[in-house]
Amino acid sequence: MELSPERIYEDFSKKFIDKTSATKLLLSLIESSEREEIRVESIKKLNHIGVKDDESFKLLENLVISDSNETIRNTAAIVLRNNFIDKALEPVKWAFTHEETPSCLDTTYSTLIEIITNLINKPNSLNRSILLTEVKAIRRKEFKLGFEALCETKNIENVTIKELGEILINFLTIILLEKSYWRLKYKIRNCKIFELDFIFKGLTKLPESIKYLSHINTLILRYNQLTQLPDWIGTLNCLETLNINVNNLNKLPSSIGTLSSLRELFLWKNELNSLPNSIGKLVNLEKLNLRLNQLKSLPPTIVNLASLYDLNLHDNQLTHIPESIGNLKSLKYLNLSWNHIKMIPESLGYLPSLKFLDLERNELRDIPNSIGFLSSLEYLNLSDNNLVELPSSIGNLSSLQYLNISRNELNSLPKSIESLKCLQELYLGENNISSIPKKIRKLEDNGVKVFYS
Repeated sequence: MELSPERIYEDFSKKFIDKTSATKLLLSLIESSEREEIRVESIKKLNHIGVKDDESFKLLENLVISDSNETIRNTAAIVLRNNFIDKALEPVKWAFTHEETPSCLDTTYSTLIEIITNLINKPNSLNRSILLTEVKAIRRKEFKLGFEALCETKNIENVTIKELGEILINFLTIILLEKSYWRLKYKIRNCKIFELDFIFKGLTKLPESIKYLSHINTLILRYNQLTQLPDWIGTLNCLETLNINVNNLNKLPSSIGTLSSLRELFLWKNELNSLPNSIGKLVNLEKLNLRLNQLKSLPPTIVNLASLYDLNLHDNQLTHIPESIGNLKSLKYLNLSWNHIKMIPESLGYLPSLKFLDLERNELRDIPNSIGFLSSLEYLNLSDNNLVELPSSIGNLSSLQYLNISRNELNSLPKSIESLKCLQELYLGENNISSIPKKIRKLEDNGVKVFYS
């Protein structure tokens, strides 16, 4: 019967041959066979029997570094990681530096990350020395200069093993990403990657290596084909700006709520039809752009976004706004245009900081009297609704500069409109107003630009 890796492993499992004999037979197949599938399976069987001997290590090392077959190199790298992690640094580092194929790059990168993590987690003088040697060997300018600057601010002996490990992880990660994505834009500060821009990189999933960038501040993923985000996105504790505009996201992971430092979240033009309740945990969030999605409602927790000052919900499928929206006291800009909203809650009038309110193209028939309390409001767009009248309280909008009430069903305007002392532009076109009221003429005399069409 022809010798095969399966037969060798079966004989080993049944104790017909010992580990040493099985290992030698498998090594012989790897070196002598011309068939890729036999070589690959033989390497896998070395992993199954848990080889630890020097001969196996040397062969695997040689395969990882110099074999012409991508599958052989990748499989050997996996077995090297699983069985010889303590000896794998040099061969895997060499392979990673010279490798170009995606599968081998990913395997050698993840192996190096595991090695570095193991060294960090076992802090002693030897492990620190290993990491320090590797950091000093980096020739890349931004890392070399960054490390020199770090050593100027604190004595090299005071640079911790964790700091050394993080420098290496950031260095290896940018090497991997540059090999994987042409002309990748990034920014480095103090040997740490703090900004990555993947615009137009054809991403269908988020590169897993990003999860190791514990200091990343800005992540730009716009104009790709992402359909979902991994749960680990929530581990990026330093992230302040996340831009995923123009992708195909249909949901957000609940872990998004653990991004405690997040200040800006841009999700313009995706396919979201709901938001997780955890979004309400983003207490430092200041800007949230959700325009051009499919949202039918907002989670009740959204009112917990105490720092939010810019909320853009243009062109969704919203039919109502929660009464609790009045709790968003920091809100300055609110865009609700191009939805199906039929009623505005009274609480909307209790947003003391609101400067911009766009309600264009909804299904509103009236506006609550409380709108008159928006003393900071400068821009109000009520165009393309079904309004039949305006509340007299609109005259109390003492800061209002722009008012658009065109394309409604208004027959008249409240007398109080002439009290809008700061008004600069007024749009009246396509209503049922038969003649120009004196109050409008008075506004024009005061320099207000009035547009009738």
